Amino acid sequence: MDTEIELKFLVSPDVGSRLPTLLQSYQVLQQDQQHLANTYFDTAELALRQMDAGLRIRSQNGEMEQTIKLAGSQVGGLHQRPEYNVPLTVHTPDLSLFPAQIWPESVDPARIQQVLQPLFSTDFQRRRWLLVIEGTEIELALDEGEVQAGERREPIHELELELVKGDASQLFELAEVLLKEGGLRLGAVSKAKRGYQLAGLSPSPRLRMLEPLALHPQYACEQTMVALLHKGLGHWQHHEEGWLADSSLEWLVQLREGVSLVHQTLLLFGELVSHRVNSGWIDDLLWLQQQLSWLDRAQMLAHLTADKGHYLRRLDCQKTLLSQLMAQQALLPDEAQLRALFYSPRYGRLMLGLTHWLYRQDWRAGLAPAQTAQLAAPVAELARQRLNDSWHILRHSALGKPELNGAQYIQQKGKLRRNLMVGLCFSELYPEVERIAFRMPWLDILRGIEDLDMLSPLLDLSEDLDEQDGAELDEWLARKQRFLLEALEQSRAQALLLQPYWC
Repeated sequence: MDTEIELKFLVSPDVGSRLPTLLQSYQVLQQDQQHLANTYFDTAELALRQMDAGLRIRSQNGEMEQTIKLAGSQVGGLHQRPEYNVPLTVHTPDLSLFPAQIWPESVDPARIQQVLQPLFSTDFQRRRWLLVIEGTEIELALDEGEVQAGERREPIHELELELVKGDASQLFELAEVLLKEGGLRLGAVSKAKRGYQLAGLSPSPRLRMLEPLALHPQYACEQTMVALLHKGLGHWQHHEEGWLADSSLEWLVQLREGVSLVHQTLLLFGELVSHRVNSGWIDDLLWLQQQLSWLDRAQMLAHLTADKGHYLRRLDCQKTLLSQLMAQQALLPDEAQLRALFYSPRYGRLMLGLTHWLYRQDWRAGLAPAQTAQLAAPVAELARQRLNDSWHILRHSALGKPELNGAQYIQQKGKLRRNLMVGLCFSELYPEVERIAFRMPWLDILRGIEDLDMLSPLLDLSEDLDEQDGAELDEWLARKQRFLLEALEQSRAQALLLQPYWC
């Protein structure tokens, strides 16, 4: 058995022409080019897929080999999976050739063998370099070809960095050098998963809301922190893949939720972890949040222009407003700019830095004994402290004042979002009924603030209308704002009377 440790990148087509020049500064032990044809097998019921295993036969230079990859771990673009390889003489998989102990007790490989069938294939050229960097051997492989399932095809442009032997940190350092050249994006989806999706045997990415993490009060602080970071990163990458396939705004909004969870988790546990390591990627995390700050505006404009401006239907100047709002939409980042962001060196450095930090568990570096003890302590007490701190900040913000105007409510939107994210991080530690009773009014307030802010793009447009239309818009806006403010004030008065569920 071998355990792969590799970084996977999806790359732009021009990367292949740039790689040879870039690699001239490295010691190359071996360089070759291969044509690899792979057929993937499973049962009609996807018995192997259900145990997170992948079975393929690879044909290369007239020789065949069957490989099974078992369930492993994946963080960012780092993949670690145990695999078993066995030579074959015929193009038919034989599960009996694999060690018997690899199969779970509930799995009968003989039964699976009887109903195996080919599902999809990959066919690509692999250009391969075996590098030596300070005694560490790394195989760099550039794959270019296609995934095929029946008549359906998808291109393959991937770069894999696999640790052959030595220090895994060299894998990340090489990856960072490559990322500086641009055109690379850490990939969370394997060729096999793409093949299952292309064959219609695995669902394409679906939009999903950020849900609470299952927790227990006795979970250690470190265990909780790591689980929250993995959840945030997984949510982020899932919706990155979804946007690249669909490019609708909702994917980006959920991607931002994943980024926010990662950031909030670092803030919640930051006092317990080491800061001696290089954490430049944290600056990149703040940069990314700034790069996505236009999403609120995009959501407002999308709502106002939906269904040909249906929201504005009672206004005589609807068509004029719709035209102006659509002109504002045209100024927002477009699909090409966003794709460039996801393939940019700084975005890649952020993903790689976070992945490396999680892989090496760098938060432990040089910890004092007191910090180590805090990390090992049950998370319940820390959760109570953080929820109290967040609640104190909220109560002493403008949201705790006797009365607010519209502008003041909108200014508190970010603070309320952060407060609710803290609650989401620890919510499963507390009884559901009490938790929901406390959170729902504040979620309603956040939705009310967002509805109020939805009117912001219209506030300056009355100056561009004639006197009659401008007066009509101003009156309409004032009526909408008055209604929303009354509802917000009532909800806030009730929410401030609630007793915190964590006390």
